[in-house]
Amino acid sequence: MYFTTKMILNATVLLNSLEFARTSGLRTATPYFEYYAALSLLRGLVYTIPTEDWNSGELMAIPHTRAINVAFDWVAKFDKSLAAEMKKTALQLKAQRELIAYKAPASGDKNIGANYDLIDFLTILAEVAEFNSELLEGSISKNADPASFEVLDEHIHQIATVEVEGFTFSDDEDYWRLGYVQRKTRRPYHLGLFMHPGQSEDFIGAWDGDEDAGETFSNGSPSNWQAIFDVP
Repeated sequence: MYFTTKMILNATVLLNSLEFARTSGLRTATPYFEYYAALSLLRGLVYTIPTEDWNSGELMAIPHTRAINVAFDWVAKFDKSLAAEMKKTALQLKAQRELIAYKAPASGDKNIGANYDLIDFLTILAEVAEFNSELLEGSISKNADPASFEVLDEHIHQIATVEVEGFTFSDDEDYWRLGYVQRKTRRPYHLGLFMHPGQSEDFIGAWDGDEDAGETFSNGSPSNWQAIFDVP
């Protein structure tokens, strides 16, 4: 649940960054912000699918294409036509990001479309993830002994420390948050209840610009964080 809440918060930050880029005329950045906001929610959804194996943390590194396929195979269980339409949008966002990154189009962003509602797209993914988490919570409450729930040190380490291309990144905030979950949380809760104001304020605020350094970007107040999920 924790990692999915981070994906929701990350998508929220990327949406705010997208709006800042648009108002600032940073057109080269918009395909990146759009796609990675989508990818964050796709991965966040995948982490809540009960058939997906954690595999010692390897699930967190799920490749882009597989995340798209797994997520929309799951959405198709509820609505096949919606899943097909959304998958097409995800592939379009991916293609537009790759166009800018790999082809450096001389005509700028003239060939980049906008025939999709990104907010609706992200909201649906977040709501399906929330629904999955509610099913999980209900099943655990009905069928499992609360005493059997345990947050393992190895799982905390797998989330809070990652290695990419031989470089290791450790996140003290993740260690602190997960340590709190380990001490205080007695069983899994659905995403809306698991996420709390302190987490959202610290995560989103970490990406605000430094006013003393003249950096103007700000995610704003919590009232600006509700576009795709009921962030506390």
